[in-house]
Amino acid sequence: MAKFIRKNETISGQLNDDLVMVDIEKGSYFSLNSVATRIWELLENPLSPESLYDALLAEYDVTPEQCRTEVNEYLEKMKELGLIQVVV
Repeated sequence: MAKFIRKNETISGQLNDDLVMVDIEKGSYFSLNSVATRIWELLENPLSPESLYDALLAEYDVTPEQCRTEVNEYLEKMKELGLIQVVV
């Protein structure tokens, strides 16, 4: 089962409830909302999508279906932006 982990080539800092990140090499700027920030924090260590669902369902008042949909969208977007990588 594939797991995801964040890439650490970015500089980041909190701005209110959002996480602001800059990829120095790409010259890209990202802002993550509170849920995406929590996903980023959880991906400090390799996690499967199922582990992410479980962790977020325990923390947020959301249905399992909504959680899966939104986590999958965040993971896909983070992969496209080069913020996370797949590990086996």
